[in-house]
Amino acid sequence: MQTLTRRRGPARERVEYAAPIMPTFVFARADRRHDLVGIAALPFSEHPGFSVFRHLGAIPTIGDAEIAEARRIEERGKRAAKMGQRQAFTVGQPVKVKEGPGAGLSGAVVRDGDGKFVLVAFAGINLKIGSWLLGTDEVHDGPIAA
Repeated sequence: MQTLTRRRGPARERVEYAAPIMPTFVFARADRRHDLVGIAALPFSEHPGFSVFRHLGAIPTIGDAEIAEARRIEERGKRAAKMGQRQAFTVGQPVKVKEGPGAGLSGAVVRDGDGKFVLVAFAGINLKIGSWLLGTDEVHDGPIAA
């Protein structure tokens, strides 16, 4: 899936919606194709109805390089979704850069932030970084989300 935007209503406001990258196609590992044939042949299944594509009597194998562009679009959509998320940090809290150009940088301390962007001090150098790129080393008590 990818997230797209369109304009709606008289104010022409932008609205996000989920759209399939390649509608009606599902790719599976080659070693699982016989499992898919078995599921597709079941009269009743917990899965949505589907059929297995065949070409010249065989299930075609598609190489990773052939769907690399679809994967790139999917990853871009995931990054875009993260960018809109706000994350709160407290002043003085130690953080590290999880993603992006500074991935792996640690030893930083939060100086200020608005939830979307955070002013972080790295050894005396202050940088404004998107909060979605930051994380902590803190261990949280409580139940583990599955």
